[in-house]
Amino acid sequence: MSGVLLHDGRRSGHHGWCTSAIAEGVADGVFLSPFSTPRISVPRSPSGEEVARSVRAAGGEVIFDAMTHARLLPNTNRVDHYDTWELWGPAGLGLETPNQSLQHIERIFAHQHALGAPYLAPTMALEMPQSPTSDNMIAAAEIARGLQGGCWQSLAGTRAFWRAGQRLDAYVGRLAALRAPAWVVTVINEFVADHIPALDDTVAFAGLCRTVHSLSERSRVIVAHADFAGLICVASGADTIGSGWDRGMRVFDPSTFHVSSDDSIRIPASYVTQGGLLAVLRRDTADAIERWNPGLALAIRGGPMPPSDHAERTHHLRVLREVVQAVNVQGDRRMRVHELRTRYADAGQFFDTLIASLPRVVLPSDKKAWRNNQAEALQAYAADEQL
Repeated sequence: MSGVLLHDGRRSGHHGWCTSAIAEGVADGVFLSPFSTPRISVPRSPSGEEVARSVRAAGGEVIFDAMTHARLLPNTNRVDHYDTWELWGPAGLGLETPNQSLQHIERIFAHQHALGAPYLAPTMALEMPQSPTSDNMIAAAEIARGLQGGCWQSLAGTRAFWRAGQRLDAYVGRLAALRAPAWVVTVINEFVADHIPALDDTVAFAGLCRTVHSLSERSRVIVAHADFAGLICVASGADTIGSGWDRGMRVFDPSTFHVSSDDSIRIPASYVTQGGLLAVLRRDTADAIERWNPGLALAIRGGPMPPSDHAERTHHLRVLREVVQAVNVQGDRRMRVHELRTRYADAGQFFDTLIASLPRVVLPSDKKAWRNNQAEALQAYAADEQL
Protein backbone atom coordinates (compact mmCIF):
# COMPACT_ATOMS: atom_id res chain seq x y z
CA MET A 1 0.00 0.00 0.00
CA SER A 2 1.58 3.29 -1.06
CA GLY A 3 0.71 6.82 -0.03
CA VAL A 4 0.63 8.61 3.33
CA LEU A 5 0.58 7.15 6.84
CA LEU A 6 -0.45 9.30 9.80
CA HIS A 7 1.79 9.40 12.84
CA ASP A 8 0.30 9.11 16.30
CA GLY A 9 -0.46 12.17 18.40
CA ARG A 10 -1.95 13.27 21.68
CA ARG A 11 -4.33 16.03 20.60
CA SER A 12 -7.97 15.57 21.53
CA GLY A 13 -9.83 14.08 18.57
CA HIS A 14 -6.67 12.74 16.94
CA HIS A 15 -7.85 9.17 16.41
CA GLY A 16 -11.19 10.32 15.02
CA TRP A 17 -9.38 12.59 12.57
CA CYS A 18 -7.21 9.67 11.47
CA THR A 19 -10.12 7.37 10.69
CA SER A 20 -11.95 10.20 8.90
CA ALA A 21 -8.89 10.92 6.74
CA ILE A 22 -8.60 7.25 5.81
CA ALA A 23 -12.32 6.98 5.04
CA GLU A 24 -12.08 10.11 2.86
CA GLY A 25 -9.19 8.63 0.89
CA VAL A 26 -6.58 11.22 1.83
CA ALA A 27 -4.52 8.90 4.07
CA ASP A 28 -3.71 5.20 3.95
CA GLY A 29 -3.15 4.18 7.55
CA VAL A 30 -1.51 5.04 10.85
CA PHE A 31 1.64 4.56 12.85
CA LEU A 32 0.64 3.72 16.41
CA SER A 33 3.16 4.91 19.00
CA PRO A 34 3.39 3.85 22.64
CA PHE A 35 4.21 7.48 23.48
CA SER A 36 0.81 8.66 22.24
CA THR A 37 -1.60 5.73 22.57
CA PRO A 38 -1.83 3.72 25.81
CA ARG A 39 -2.11 -0.04 25.92
CA ILE A 40 -5.13 0.25 28.21
CA SER A 41 -7.84 2.86 27.62
CA VAL A 42 -7.78 5.98 29.79
CA PRO A 43 -10.12 9.00 29.61
CA ARG A 44 -9.88 10.66 26.16
CA SER A 45 -7.27 8.08 25.05
CA PRO A 46 -8.55 4.78 23.60
CA SER A 47 -6.36 1.71 23.80
CA GLY A 48 -4.09 0.57 21.01
CA GLU A 49 -6.42 -2.33 20.16
CA GLU A 50 -9.42 0.02 19.92
CA VAL A 51 -7.54 2.38 17.61
CA ALA A 52 -6.25 -0.48 15.46
CA ARG A 53 -9.78 -1.85 15.03
CA SER A 54 -11.22 1.53 14.02
CA VAL A 55 -8.40 2.24 11.58
CA ARG A 56 -8.72 -1.19 10.00
CA ALA A 57 -12.50 -0.79 9.77
CA ALA A 58 -11.93 2.44 7.83
CA GLY A 59 -9.69 0.52 5.40
CA GLY A 60 -6.35 1.68 6.77
CA GLU A 61 -2.99 0.04 7.38
CA VAL A 62 -1.86 -0.24 11.02
CA ILE A 63 1.82 -0.20 12.01
CA PHE A 64 2.91 -0.30 15.65
CA ASP A 65 6.31 1.39 15.93
CA ALA A 66 7.81 0.84 19.39
CA MET A 67 9.84 4.06 18.86
CA THR A 68 12.86 2.60 20.65
CA HIS A 69 15.06 5.18 18.92
CA ALA A 70 13.01 7.89 20.66
CA ARG A 71 12.94 6.15 24.05
CA LEU A 72 16.72 5.87 24.12
CA LEU A 73 17.31 9.59 23.51
CA PRO A 74 18.97 11.19 26.58
CA ASN A 75 16.13 13.63 27.40
CA THR A 76 13.12 11.39 26.80
CA ASN A 77 10.83 11.39 29.84
CA ARG A 78 7.24 11.58 28.51
CA VAL A 79 6.54 7.97 29.37
CA ASP A 80 3.09 7.96 30.97
CA HIS A 81 1.49 6.08 28.04
CA TYR A 82 4.75 4.42 27.01
CA ASP A 83 5.22 2.58 30.30
CA THR A 84 1.79 0.93 30.02
CA TRP A 85 3.16 -1.24 27.20
CA GLU A 86 5.92 -2.77 29.41
CA LEU A 87 8.35 -3.09 26.51
CA TRP A 88 11.52 -3.80 28.51
CA GLY A 89 12.52 -6.98 30.34
CA PRO A 90 14.58 -7.63 33.48
CA ALA A 91 17.82 -6.95 31.57
CA GLY A 92 16.84 -3.29 31.48
CA LEU A 93 16.64 -0.40 29.04
CA GLY A 94 18.93 -0.53 26.01
CA LEU A 95 20.06 -2.72 23.13
CA GLU A 96 23.68 -3.10 24.19
CA THR A 97 23.46 -6.82 24.98
CA PRO A 98 21.76 -9.74 23.24
CA ASN A 99 19.66 -10.37 26.35
CA GLN A 100 18.34 -6.80 26.43
CA SER A 101 17.52 -6.92 22.73
CA LEU A 102 15.83 -10.33 22.92
CA GLN A 103 13.59 -9.35 25.84
CA HIS A 104 12.65 -6.03 24.21
CA ILE A 105 11.94 -7.50 20.79
CA GLU A 106 9.87 -10.38 22.19
CA ARG A 107 7.62 -7.87 23.96
CA ILE A 108 7.30 -5.66 20.89
CA PHE A 109 6.41 -8.60 18.65
CA ALA A 110 3.81 -9.81 21.14
CA HIS A 111 2.04 -6.45 21.06
CA GLN A 112 2.26 -6.24 17.27
CA HIS A 113 0.73 -9.70 17.00
CA ALA A 114 -2.13 -8.70 19.31
CA LEU A 115 -2.75 -5.55 17.25
CA GLY A 116 -2.67 -7.41 13.93
CA ALA A 117 0.23 -5.20 12.86
CA PRO A 118 3.34 -6.34 10.96
CA TYR A 119 6.32 -7.40 13.04
CA LEU A 120 8.56 -4.29 13.02
CA ALA A 121 11.95 -4.56 14.73
CA PRO A 122 13.25 -1.65 16.81
CA THR A 123 16.33 0.45 16.15
CA MET A 124 18.45 3.16 17.76
CA ALA A 125 19.40 6.68 16.70
CA LEU A 126 22.63 6.12 14.78
CA GLU A 127 25.26 8.84 14.53
CA MET A 128 27.96 6.94 12.62
CA PRO A 129 27.80 3.88 10.34
CA GLN A 130 30.82 2.29 12.05
CA SER A 131 30.40 2.37 15.82
CA PRO A 132 29.43 0.08 18.70
CA THR A 133 25.87 1.44 18.45
CA SER A 134 25.58 0.66 14.74
CA ASP A 135 26.92 -2.84 15.38
CA ASN A 136 24.40 -3.32 18.19
CA MET A 137 21.63 -2.24 15.84
CA ILE A 138 22.54 -4.96 13.33
CA ALA A 139 22.83 -7.52 16.12
CA ALA A 140 19.32 -6.59 17.33
CA ALA A 141 18.00 -6.76 13.76
CA GLU A 142 19.43 -10.26 13.38
CA ILE A 143 17.78 -11.34 16.65
CA ALA A 144 14.47 -9.97 15.37
CA ARG A 145 14.87 -11.86 12.10
CA GLY A 146 15.64 -15.02 14.08
CA LEU A 147 12.38 -14.63 16.00
CA GLN A 148 10.27 -13.72 12.96
CA GLY A 149 11.90 -14.42 9.62
CA GLY A 150 9.65 -12.04 7.71
CA CYS A 151 9.84 -9.12 10.12
CA TRP A 152 10.16 -5.53 8.98
CA GLN A 153 13.23 -3.55 10.02
CA SER A 154 13.87 0.04 11.15
CA LEU A 155 16.70 2.47 10.48
CA ALA A 156 17.06 5.85 12.18
CA GLY A 157 20.00 8.20 11.79
CA THR A 158 21.14 11.73 12.43
CA ARG A 159 22.39 14.01 9.67
CA ALA A 160 25.97 12.97 10.50
CA PHE A 161 24.97 9.36 9.82
CA TRP A 162 23.44 10.14 6.42
CA ARG A 163 26.45 12.33 5.56
CA ALA A 164 28.98 9.51 5.96
CA GLY A 165 29.48 8.79 2.25
CA GLN A 166 31.09 5.47 1.39
CA ARG A 167 30.97 4.31 5.03
CA LEU A 168 27.19 4.83 4.95
CA ASP A 169 26.88 2.91 1.70
CA ALA A 170 28.90 -0.01 3.10
CA TYR A 171 26.74 -0.14 6.22
CA VAL A 172 23.53 -0.06 4.19
CA GLY A 173 24.88 -3.01 2.23
CA ARG A 174 25.02 -4.95 5.50
CA LEU A 175 21.43 -3.92 6.26
CA ALA A 176 20.20 -4.93 2.83
CA ALA A 177 21.62 -8.40 3.45
CA LEU A 178 18.93 -8.86 6.12
CA ARG A 179 16.43 -9.11 3.24
CA ALA A 180 13.63 -7.52 5.23
CA PRO A 181 10.37 -7.21 3.29
CA ALA A 182 10.02 -3.59 4.45
CA TRP A 183 12.11 -0.84 6.04
CA VAL A 184 10.93 2.13 8.09
CA VAL A 185 13.52 4.90 7.76
CA THR A 186 13.69 8.00 9.99
CA VAL A 187 15.80 11.15 9.97
CA ILE A 188 16.63 12.01 13.60
CA ASN A 189 16.54 15.75 14.22
CA GLU A 190 18.58 16.91 17.19
CA PHE A 191 16.45 20.08 17.41
CA VAL A 192 13.40 21.40 15.56
CA ALA A 193 12.86 25.17 15.60
CA ASP A 194 9.59 25.49 13.70
CA HIS A 195 7.39 23.77 11.13
CA ILE A 196 9.72 24.52 8.21
CA PRO A 197 11.76 21.56 6.88
CA ALA A 198 15.53 21.78 7.36
CA LEU A 199 17.12 20.14 4.32
CA ASP A 200 20.07 22.51 3.95
CA ASP A 201 22.58 19.65 4.45
CA THR A 202 22.65 18.54 0.82
CA VAL A 203 25.25 15.80 1.32
CA ALA A 204 23.26 14.20 4.15
CA PHE A 205 19.97 14.14 2.26
CA ALA A 206 21.60 12.86 -0.89
CA GLY A 207 22.97 10.04 1.30
CA LEU A 208 19.48 9.42 2.64
CA CYS A 209 18.20 9.09 -0.93
CA ARG A 210 20.98 6.64 -1.82
CA THR A 211 20.07 4.58 1.23
CA VAL A 212 16.39 4.53 0.33
CA HIS A 213 17.23 3.43 -3.20
CA SER A 214 19.55 0.65 -2.01
CA LEU A 215 16.97 -0.73 0.40
CA SER A 216 14.12 -0.37 -2.09
CA GLU A 217 15.79 -2.73 -4.57
CA ARG A 218 14.71 -5.64 -2.32
CA SER A 219 12.18 -4.13 0.08
CA ARG A 220 9.34 -1.74 0.54
CA VAL A 221 10.58 1.52 2.09
CA ILE A 222 8.49 3.83 4.28
CA VAL A 223 10.03 7.15 5.32
CA ALA A 224 8.66 8.17 8.70
CA HIS A 225 8.05 11.73 9.93
CA ALA A 226 8.69 13.08 6.45
CA ASP A 227 5.81 15.06 4.92
CA PHE A 228 6.91 17.22 1.93
CA ALA A 229 10.56 16.72 2.90
CA GLY A 230 10.09 13.01 2.14
CA LEU A 231 9.27 13.51 -1.53
CA ILE A 232 12.94 13.19 -2.49
CA CYS A 233 12.87 9.75 -0.87
CA VAL A 234 9.80 8.79 -2.90
CA ALA A 235 11.71 9.76 -6.03
CA SER A 236 14.56 7.48 -4.95
CA GLY A 237 12.39 4.45 -4.20
CA ALA A 238 10.18 4.85 -1.10
CA ASP A 239 6.49 4.15 -1.65
CA THR A 240 5.05 5.74 1.51
CA ILE A 241 5.80 8.69 3.77
CA GLY A 242 4.67 9.55 7.28
CA SER A 243 2.86 12.80 7.95
CA GLY A 244 0.04 14.40 9.93
CA TRP A 245 -1.06 17.79 11.23
CA ASP A 246 1.25 18.57 14.15
CA ARG A 247 4.96 19.30 13.95
CA GLY A 248 5.84 16.09 15.79
CA MET A 249 3.99 14.11 13.13
CA ARG A 250 5.61 15.80 10.12
CA VAL A 251 9.18 15.74 11.46
CA PHE A 252 10.98 13.71 14.11
CA ASP A 253 10.99 16.25 16.94
CA PRO A 254 12.79 15.18 20.16
CA SER A 255 10.70 17.60 22.21
CA THR A 256 7.65 15.42 21.47
CA PHE A 257 9.06 12.86 23.90
CA HIS A 258 10.06 15.32 26.64
CA VAL A 259 7.93 16.85 29.40
CA SER A 260 8.88 20.52 29.57
CA SER A 261 8.51 22.88 32.53
CA ASP A 262 5.65 24.56 30.65
CA ASP A 263 3.67 21.74 29.10
CA SER A 264 0.36 23.59 28.82
CA ILE A 265 -1.82 23.11 25.76
CA ARG A 266 -1.11 25.67 23.06
CA ILE A 267 -3.31 26.60 20.13
CA PRO A 268 -1.22 25.91 17.01
CA ALA A 269 -0.80 28.61 14.38
CA SER A 270 -2.99 28.31 11.29
CA TYR A 271 -1.38 27.30 8.01
CA VAL A 272 -2.51 26.60 4.45
CA THR A 273 -0.83 24.07 2.15
CA GLN A 274 0.23 25.42 -1.25
CA GLY A 275 0.38 22.41 -3.55
CA GLY A 276 2.04 24.24 -6.43
CA LEU A 277 4.82 25.39 -4.10
CA LEU A 278 5.12 22.02 -2.31
CA ALA A 279 5.00 24.19 0.80
CA VAL A 280 2.92 25.04 3.85
CA LEU A 281 2.62 28.77 4.52
CA ARG A 282 0.92 30.73 7.27
CA ARG A 283 -2.76 31.48 6.72
CA ASP A 284 -2.16 35.25 6.60
CA THR A 285 0.30 34.63 3.74
CA ALA A 286 -2.29 32.48 1.96
CA ASP A 287 -4.87 35.23 2.45
CA ALA A 288 -2.49 37.81 0.95
CA ILE A 289 -1.91 35.63 -2.13
CA GLU A 290 -5.68 35.18 -2.47
CA ARG A 291 -6.32 38.95 -2.34
CA TRP A 292 -3.55 39.64 -4.86
CA ASN A 293 -4.68 37.17 -7.55
CA PRO A 294 -7.55 34.78 -6.70
CA GLY A 295 -7.21 32.78 -9.92
CA LEU A 296 -3.48 32.16 -9.55
CA ALA A 297 -3.91 31.56 -5.82
CA LEU A 298 -6.37 28.76 -6.60
CA ALA A 299 -3.91 27.13 -9.01
CA ILE A 300 -1.00 27.44 -6.58
CA ARG A 301 -3.01 26.20 -3.63
CA GLY A 302 -4.38 23.20 -5.51
CA GLY A 303 -7.96 23.69 -4.39
CA PRO A 304 -10.35 26.13 -2.68
CA MET A 305 -9.16 28.04 0.38
CA PRO A 306 -9.76 25.74 3.39
CA PRO A 307 -12.31 27.55 5.57
CA SER A 308 -11.09 25.91 8.78
CA ASP A 309 -8.11 24.09 10.24
CA HIS A 310 -10.03 20.82 9.93
CA ALA A 311 -10.52 21.45 6.21
CA GLU A 312 -6.83 22.39 5.94
CA ARG A 313 -5.79 19.03 7.40
CA THR A 314 -7.76 17.28 4.68
CA HIS A 315 -6.44 19.64 1.98
CA HIS A 316 -2.85 19.09 3.09
CA LEU A 317 -3.11 15.31 3.07
CA ARG A 318 -4.90 15.25 -0.27
CA VAL A 319 -2.25 17.42 -1.94
CA LEU A 320 0.64 15.50 -0.38
CA ARG A 321 -0.82 12.11 -1.24
CA GLU A 322 -1.45 13.13 -4.85
CA VAL A 323 2.21 14.08 -5.28
CA VAL A 324 3.41 10.85 -3.64
CA GLN A 325 1.25 8.78 -5.95
CA ALA A 326 2.17 10.82 -9.04
CA VAL A 327 5.84 10.00 -8.39
CA ASN A 328 5.10 6.39 -7.43
CA VAL A 329 3.33 5.56 -10.68
CA GLN A 330 6.39 6.39 -12.78
CA GLY A 331 7.93 3.41 -14.49
CA ASP A 332 11.50 3.56 -13.22
CA ARG A 333 13.82 5.56 -10.99
CA ARG A 334 14.90 7.98 -13.71
CA MET A 335 11.27 8.81 -14.44
CA ARG A 336 10.49 9.21 -10.73
CA VAL A 337 13.32 11.71 -10.38
CA HIS A 338 12.19 13.50 -13.53
CA GLU A 339 8.62 13.80 -12.24
CA LEU A 340 9.74 15.41 -8.99
CA ARG A 341 12.29 17.63 -10.74
CA THR A 342 9.47 18.94 -12.93
CA ARG A 343 7.37 19.73 -9.86
CA TYR A 344 10.28 21.55 -8.20
CA ALA A 345 10.81 23.55 -11.41
CA ASP A 346 7.15 24.58 -11.41
CA ALA A 347 7.35 25.43 -7.70
CA GLY A 348 10.39 27.61 -8.38
CA GLN A 349 8.52 29.60 -11.02
CA PHE A 350 5.53 30.09 -8.72
CA PHE A 351 7.82 31.21 -5.89
CA ASP A 352 9.60 33.69 -8.17
CA THR A 353 6.27 35.21 -9.22
CA LEU A 354 5.10 35.55 -5.63
CA ILE A 355 8.40 36.95 -4.36
CA ALA A 356 8.37 39.58 -7.11
CA SER A 357 4.71 40.51 -6.62
CA LEU A 358 4.45 40.17 -2.81
CA PRO A 359 8.02 40.86 -1.64
CA ARG A 360 7.10 41.46 2.00
CA VAL A 361 4.81 38.45 2.18
CA VAL A 362 6.59 35.61 0.36
CA LEU A 363 10.34 35.69 0.96
CA PRO A 364 13.38 34.17 -0.74
CA SER A 365 13.95 32.24 2.49
CA ASP A 366 10.58 30.52 1.96
CA LYS A 367 11.69 29.38 -1.47
CA LYS A 368 15.02 28.12 -0.12
CA ALA A 369 13.46 26.16 2.74
CA TRP A 370 10.57 24.57 0.86
CA ARG A 371 11.90 24.21 -2.67
CA ASN A 372 15.61 24.94 -3.22
CA ASN A 373 17.09 22.74 -0.51
CA GLN A 374 14.99 19.76 -1.58
CA ALA A 375 15.74 20.30 -5.27
CA GLU A 376 19.47 20.53 -4.55
CA ALA A 377 19.44 17.31 -2.50
CA LEU A 378 17.56 15.55 -5.29
CA GLN A 379 20.03 16.87 -7.85
CA ALA A 380 23.02 15.72 -5.76
CA TYR A 381 21.50 12.25 -5.46
CA ALA A 382 20.74 12.16 -9.21
CA ALA A 383 24.31 13.20 -9.97
CA ASP A 384 25.69 10.46 -7.68
CA GLU A 385 23.53 7.92 -9.48
CA GLN A 386 24.04 9.42 -12.98
CA LEU A 387 20.31 9.91 -13.50
